Amino acid sequence: MEYRAITGENFYFTEMKNAGKFLVENQITENLKEIFKERDILDCISKNNFNRKFQTVNKRLNSLTSILKYYLVNSDTNTTKFIIFYSILCNERIVAEFMDEVIREKYNNYDYYLKDSEFIKFLENKAEQSEIIENWSDPTKKKIILKLKNFLTESGFIKKEKEKLYKILKPLIISEVIDEIKENGSKSILKIMLY
Repeated sequence: MEYRAITGENFYFTEMKNAGKFLVENQITENLKEIFKERDILDCISKNNFNRKFQTVNKRLNSLTSILKYYLVNSDTNTTKFIIFYSILCNERIVAEFMDEVIREKYNNYDYYLKDSEFIKFLENKAEQSEIIENWSDPTKKKIILKLKNFLTESGFIKKEKEKLYKILKPLIISEVIDEIKENGSKSILKIMLY
């Protein structure tokens, strides 16, 4: 998986849930783009907006088994957010590495707080390791930091405490979802998420 500047990415809770519901109820895999567009499943304001959302949502949904799609639609909010975040981690290397190298590492060392400076330090370290990241502009890096914070907050893995300080959380998830990922999904991503 290559690094991508995730500046245009969003969590897409409602869109993922709507698309997942359609797939669970209809079990259609062909012509999804046309069907989603016709039925306005992704709630878009323009063709460009639809194309961007569809590309992201479709890629994430392809990371999920049919059982995970079922739980995406038919579970509590925390479980739905966990599944969406799992799909993000399966597709976005920079987010997965931040979870592994910063969040999981801090949690395992009983350090449950995250400072703004740690987001910056993470990207600086990655820039030393990757020419792709090194070539990202400063505004792009700032936007990626914002996206990391948004993904982690929306998924329930961090909560803003004070200005520039976040508390690391560990969401409670039903065992059926964890078992499904263990058996048919990405064990390495699950390990990152369960710290």
